Amino acid sequence: MYSLEYLSLSVENSIKLSNFIKANIHGAGHAFVTKLLKNKDVKVNSKRTNIDLFLEIGDKVEIYYQKPREYKPYREVYQDENIMIVFKNQGIETSSTNKNTLENLVGFKAVHRLDTNTEGLVIFVKNKEAELELKTNWEFVEKSYLALCLGKLQKSPITLVGYLKKDSNTGTVEVTNNRGDSQSPAFNQLVQIKTKLEFVKFIDEFSLIRVWPITGRTHQIRAHLASIGLYILGDGKYGNAKMNRIYGYTKQCLCADSLSFNFPKTSHLAYLNKKTFIEKPSFI
Repeated sequence: MYSLEYLSLSVENSIKLSNFIKANIHGAGHAFVTKLLKNKDVKVNSKRTNIDLFLEIGDKVEIYYQKPREYKPYREVYQDENIMIVFKNQGIETSSTNKNTLENLVGFKAVHRLDTNTEGLVIFVKNKEAELELKTNWEFVEKSYLALCLGKLQKSPITLVGYLKKDSNTGTVEVTNNRGDSQSPAFNQLVQIKTKLEFVKFIDEFSLIRVWPITGRTHQIRAHLASIGLYILGDGKYGNAKMNRIYGYTKQCLCADSLSFNFPKTSHLAYLNKKTFIEKPSFI
């Protein structure tokens, strides 16, 4: 069952029309946007368009579309009076200034993020006390991921140590093993990252890798794996584009599948120590 929806928005930052639609409609992907434009179901400044325009600040965008009544890009895994844990689908941001975010849909504040195209477990807090407790004791929260990769892990288990530099122009990061001279301007732009890896099994010709991000930096897992020749299938930024096309992977095979707690006994959230949450990735 579908319902007709209408959305009227003002543009706050210069952006391509297709990206603006994706950022403001839950679950909007390439095919969805292509159909909207083809049918001229989008108006920019009161004029229908089938062109993927560049929008300017102050432009008015009106969108007519259909969506499933019960569309939810997540499912609830656990909830009590302090926290809520959900399994996030691929294709939605955890939290940002956009309307189309998991945080806005769930209605509580996320205490950590997953990349838009990474699926998995996300923790939300329902009160200030729980938020403070998690922020103060975040080192007692253990998260691990599963990644389906091209290539082989030569040694297992292994802890990778490197330095990460972010390129604000492209939204990507670069991993290097050498921080360089402390007198260099680049020295202070690098942050240390640590990632523990363990081989799980082969799935056909691919390697299933268990990943523990000891530090938690933007795109850390994807970039760190790629730096040693382990390319996550379907990763459009750090993966192997040619192999993604050959095997037909368009979504990255990375999932935050496991979550457990080890809070001090005096912690307000110590009752969670007996709980472990494990979810199966969609790509397995």
